[in-house]
Amino acid sequence: MEQIFPALRAIWRRWFCCLIIICWASIAAAISNEPAGGENHPPETGGSPTPKIQLTPEEQTWLDAHPTITVSNEFDWPPFDFVISGTPQGFGIDLMNLLSERSGLRFQYINGFTWDELVEMFFQGKIDLLHSLSVTPEREEKAYFSPPYYHSKNVLILRRDAADTSELHDLEGKIIALPKGWSSIQFFKKNYPAVHIIEVESSRQALEYVDQGKVFATVEQEGIAAYFIKKFGFHDLKLSKWIDNDELQKTSSMHFAVLKNQPLLFAILNKALGTLQPEDMGRLEQKWFSREGRQIGDDDIGLTPTERTFLAEKRTITTCVLPDRMPLEAYHQNQLVGMTADFLEIFAERLGTSFTIIPTSSATESLKKVQSGECDIVPMVNETPDRRGYIDFTSSYLNYSVAIITREQEGFIGGLQDLAGKKVGIPIGEFTWESVPKNYPTVTFVAFPAATDCLLALASENIDAALLSLPVATYNIRHLGLNNLKVSGHSGLQDTIRIGVRKNAQQLHSVMSKVTRAISTKDVDSVYQKWVSLTFEHRLDYGLLWKILGGGSLLLGLILVWNWQLVRLNRKIARAHEELKIKTLELERISRTDTLTGLANRRHIEATLDGEIDRTRRYQRNLSIILIDLDNFKHVNDTYGHQVGDIVLVKFAEMLRSDIRASDVAGRWGGEEFLVVCPENDLAGATAQAEHLRQKLTEISFPVPGCQTASFGVACLARNESRDGLVRRADDALYRAKSLGRNRVENALTERKNDIP
Repeated sequence: MEQIFPALRAIWRRWFCCLIIICWASIAAAISNEPAGGENHPPETGGSPTPKIQLTPEEQTWLDAHPTITVSNEFDWPPFDFVISGTPQGFGIDLMNLLSERSGLRFQYINGFTWDELVEMFFQGKIDLLHSLSVTPEREEKAYFSPPYYHSKNVLILRRDAADTSELHDLEGKIIALPKGWSSIQFFKKNYPAVHIIEVESSRQALEYVDQGKVFATVEQEGIAAYFIKKFGFHDLKLSKWIDNDELQKTSSMHFAVLKNQPLLFAILNKALGTLQPEDMGRLEQKWFSREGRQIGDDDIGLTPTERTFLAEKRTITTCVLPDRMPLEAYHQNQLVGMTADFLEIFAERLGTSFTIIPTSSATESLKKVQSGECDIVPMVNETPDRRGYIDFTSSYLNYSVAIITREQEGFIGGLQDLAGKKVGIPIGEFTWESVPKNYPTVTFVAFPAATDCLLALASENIDAALLSLPVATYNIRHLGLNNLKVSGHSGLQDTIRIGVRKNAQQLHSVMSKVTRAISTKDVDSVYQKWVSLTFEHRLDYGLLWKILGGGSLLLGLILVWNWQLVRLNRKIARAHEELKIKTLELERISRTDTLTGLANRRHIEATLDGEIDRTRRYQRNLSIILIDLDNFKHVNDTYGHQVGDIVLVKFAEMLRSDIRASDVAGRWGGEEFLVVCPENDLAGATAQAEHLRQKLTEISFPVPGCQTASFGVACLARNESRDGLVRRADDALYRAKSLGRNRVENALTERKNDIP
């Protein structure tokens, strides 16, 4: 032991020094790469990047004369194209930066505009390159379009309480929201004129309109819609199945565009795009569509330029609260206290505006002031049918049970139906007054000015029970020292707290909806812990304390003796369990692994393929397979022996393992045949991936035979196709590759309109 500790300390010192060096290097790199702000990103350094593509003399001359080109940057279309603190971000921006690196062009991003404004500037020649847009006949007349670099099917986004549909004719007579300048607007005007369209500033605003019930639906790419819902907390929204309309689906492919008066610029960019490999695109998708990608820009709540101008001009938001509801909200020495005060402070910081409290004496007075327009918002209020007539509500940000409070001697209360013939107190202005009395006519409900009055009346036996939100009840029982009261049951009601905004204040409603959804779980927990997790002094019963200590000591002694015996037994069991676990894991690995190559064996790859086929059918996704056969492998075995053949198989398996996508599964199908399962990949994508593997194989030098080639057969799962049918079509394609000369990729083309099951 004396030798071990100095060694550990020495190792720790080395690691600590390395950590310090790495941290300083990271900070220095971050500082050196930090953009200067504004609209130009990446910053110009006076020279152009070195091109990584072969340019013609004419293209090189053009590049030398135009080292910097202007590129669009939309303000709010994550994860593709958006701005954080003036810095361009997103999948499309990272892709453009790759094109800049590969082409030698330097990009100056133009931001601070809506999509509609950027499109107009592009066609006016004020922007050289417009990216992440779809192709339309009108646009093709004026611009060149790249091949698609991203595709995700269009879906409808609906409220969860709306009927499920993916049929466009179900939208006729209804209102939908679409961002200004989107090609889908012209599609609906041409093909579905009975659909009413509200043009909004961004995709996020379109989803907000659906969430707030202002429109029936919006149309968006499935991947982007799912990103929005997860990142921004649109929990009341759902996605439809894919829209079955080929013309509309064409608008879901992403391209970049260059005006036709700049053919050399388009040629340079197209060459740069051609250098990107599947792994390049895979890294971008992993970055922006993963959980980590959704966390980028969390501090930005997505206010539009119009909304920011609105807040600047408004200066303050007048606020009324429902008083005497601690720990939620109350007045203390003419100051607002409670959870509402803290949430308003968070809202003010996020919005860059102030909230002015309009004092009121009751919940009824506060609601009347909102109805008259004297107050802009009520920050903690429950939505009811009556209130919807004069208040627009945000999504909820707090949710509490409504509890039944009784005196200590009462038993468990199963629900309000158990209180028939009893008197139950409810504070005036509570949302429960709208529904509870008519649903429980046999119960006598008594109104009280505030929750404290209600609880004091219950403690004094003037009523039999009280109906209160759980945090309000527990806080005031402790604060008032009402030790003879308890929570006896759940009413079945939920106090779902939202921000209420005066009717027809659309800009304000949109702003408050965004700031509500931006509240983090950490913010909610810290506010709750501050106001609800409080300690109070109570009288101590010393007689009871000594009885507890005496009985506890005896029980503790018995537990210690028993525990000592259990510890010895548990150690033996733990050792045996650990040994069994290691052996089980090893057996499991052996049962699904090919012993020579370390890839999945035939049984495991079949089971994986069956599982992916089930998932593909359930979620209507793409699934492809690549069947690979090493060319002339029998000749290798016959000429050099089976040991050399095994070396070739192992080296090929290593290449396969390192060059397929993380989501793919590769296995040995038999002999010199291998199979790769490619989830979320269509026929074109899997064919490109197979071609990449084929080229990679030709670059590898094997120890004895030197070079080795392979033939590839690719197939994409068809509707209602079995596993055997899919493999058979891939095998047919592989046979065709063999018969056409080997060392090539062939795919199983079909005449079906759609490869999706």
